Amino acid sequence: MTVFSAPLRNPSLPQWLRDSQHVKLAEKQRSPVIIKDRHVPDVRVMIELESAFTELRRLREEEWTVLHLRNLPGSSSHVAIFNEISPQDYHASDTYHGSEDLTMLMQSQSTGENILLIQGADILRQLLNTFPLAAMKDFVTFWLATGANLALAEHFTEKCTENMTRLFTSFSQEDNWHLAYAQRLTQNSREPLLFSSTSDMEDFSAQFLDQKFRWESLGIFLSAVTRASIDISFFPTLFKTEKDQFMLRKLSTKLSDLALDIALSLDCLNDLQLVLQYENFIVHTHVDGDQSYHSWSRLGDVISSMFALGYHENVEKTKPPIPTFLVELRKAAWATTYSADKNVAIFLGRPPRMSKRFCHFQLPMTPTSSDQVANTSPVEDEVVRWKVDTPVCYSSGIRWATLCAALKEDILELLRSKQRPNFNQEASTIRQKAEIQWANLPPRFRLSTTLKECSGDSFERAFLASIRLDQLHVLFLLQLSLLNTLTEPDPSILDISDQMLALVVETILLRDQLVNSGTGLVWKIAHYGLPAAGIILLSMLKQHRTLTEGRSSWSKTILNLGIFVAQVQVGSVVRRGHPNYALISKATQTIERFLDSIHREGIQTPTQLPSHPGENGDWAAFFSQDLCDFETDFWENLAYHPSLLALDPSLPPI
Repeated sequence: MTVFSAPLRNPSLPQWLRDSQHVKLAEKQRSPVIIKDRHVPDVRVMIELESAFTELRRLREEEWTVLHLRNLPGSSSHVAIFNEISPQDYHASDTYHGSEDLTMLMQSQSTGENILLIQGADILRQLLNTFPLAAMKDFVTFWLATGANLALAEHFTEKCTENMTRLFTSFSQEDNWHLAYAQRLTQNSREPLLFSSTSDMEDFSAQFLDQKFRWESLGIFLSAVTRASIDISFFPTLFKTEKDQFMLRKLSTKLSDLALDIALSLDCLNDLQLVLQYENFIVHTHVDGDQSYHSWSRLGDVISSMFALGYHENVEKTKPPIPTFLVELRKAAWATTYSADKNVAIFLGRPPRMSKRFCHFQLPMTPTSSDQVANTSPVEDEVVRWKVDTPVCYSSGIRWATLCAALKEDILELLRSKQRPNFNQEASTIRQKAEIQWANLPPRFRLSTTLKECSGDSFERAFLASIRLDQLHVLFLLQLSLLNTLTEPDPSILDISDQMLALVVETILLRDQLVNSGTGLVWKIAHYGLPAAGIILLSMLKQHRTLTEGRSSWSKTILNLGIFVAQVQVGSVVRRGHPNYALISKATQTIERFLDSIHREGIQTPTQLPSHPGENGDWAAFFSQDLCDFETDFWENLAYHPSLLALDPSLPPI
């Protein structure tokens, strides 16, 4: 580490250093500069620095301010190449011009981190040469107007979208404009995001907008482009065919990935990068599927960054204090990551990676002692209380999903120790907590009618469906933990499954009147609908009086199963090539096989099926010991239930 001190406005100092906000601050305070190198400095830059600093005089030690010029450009860095771009152009013009030998230099030094920058520049050029930037901006603006947004980045999405056209107001006609813009984004991403206890959202956002646009800002915009391309099937100024729609989705996702990778490679993790990491994970669940390793690993990356930033601790006690909006953002980031971890772990049958035992459990929009709450009755924990005027929004959805995720973690632990003596007592405690949480919800958050009868807008309808499905899922998992085997569901879990399936089917039918309020339609089908349908089929296939015992009619249940199958078959939910198509189509084929059989033989026939104890025992052995496993193997094994084969042995194998 080298220490220099003296007035910093010396004309022999390089322009890029004189213009640094840290140097300006040091000059104002007449403090020395400490250079902390992470790479071997470029010889030319080092000579300039040494020449300039020899003329600077030393100030009092108590006035010194530390300045970290991170990633000082070395001989292999493209920062040195882009120093050929004049500083005057950087500040006075939106058009960038590269040097004549820029391409040759980039090709000869494309190693390490620089490869990412080159790839990002190339995809940036390909995207903007293929799809008009103004049309992409209009596309995202239209998507936002429907009520949809990026759940965690919702406060930044519109800002980043508006600033895209401000950044790229004009393009150089030279071949290397994309490299210059990529370097500009990289230089901006190196700058720390500064704030104080009095900062507001506008002050914070100004550091990554306009001429300070960063890779993170670009990544948020592109995440919105990808999400919009999933929700909107026709936008003539961008695409008219599925092929063009897929190309837009592919390019925007790829550039978003590179934007994130470049930002992370700079080793200056911050709040904006964490937000982009989470939204990038969500993008991959849509693009690659919920079962994809890409999605799984990216969620792990979000969790790693969360821990690295220390947001598993109480963010309200950060020293020095941070502004309120940032406290809420960090709470939301922790909460939505925690919730995603539990739901993905349950869906995939894998262990969760975040435990509330080792984290401070914190939620956005938590009422303070002076706030009115929706229910004034005593509760175990203040965290389950809600403000009376809590709005229907992404943050309140995150809050509820995280409360449910905490109970799901308790249930997962319960499933691993079913033999302990206090098992039933612990299950009862979890049920009481679930009931308290539901009772403490603001009344308008509790779905009490059908979705069709709701008077709210598209976002609110989807929001209410998600709230109710998460509550039912907690009860479903809890009741599942009480079963001895998956093949013998009881009436309680059957009733919960009926409610889940009915609500999922209603969201399918009303899909054009709903917008994504935090979880998409395909996730609702795979995470809630398929487990519910699986339990229902297992109940119908039992060699007992399950079909009639305690139930007046199965007609509504069978109707819902039929609607589910029909909607999948016509391609209104997923189509061949969709990342979750294999799982959903396998389940649909099994359900259809069952429905065809009972319609041929009559609805009451399953109660009269001959029993095959030996066969049933062998068949049950094929099921996973994991009671939460409703993936492809579950449906394949269910298709070969001996009673189902007895109904129609001529049916072809799935």
